[in-house]
Amino acid sequence: MMLTLVAILASAGLILLLGLGDPKRRRAAGQGEGHGASLRRLLAVAALLPGLAFLLYGDAAAFLLWLGGTAVAGWGISAALPAAPTKVR
Repeated sequence: MMLTLVAILASAGLILLLGLGDPKRRRAAGQGEGHGASLRRLLAVAALLPGLAFLLYGDAAAFLLWLGGTAVAGWGISAALPAAPTKVR
């Protein structure tokens, strides 16, 4: 159970890095360019590695807990990151 929690936190941290470096979000907020395509792909693959490890190990319960926890963490991160500023007309 503790390993699953560590895997969820690791994936959530990588998702946070993806969100902070999102080029479209950064341009919309006037913060300049974000991460390059290769770094974004590397972070995405790294975020999926704990789930792949659980699948290869054959631990279905840990995989499902990781999948659900990472999905909820990703949703929370995207909701918490600042949105693009809206222009009032």
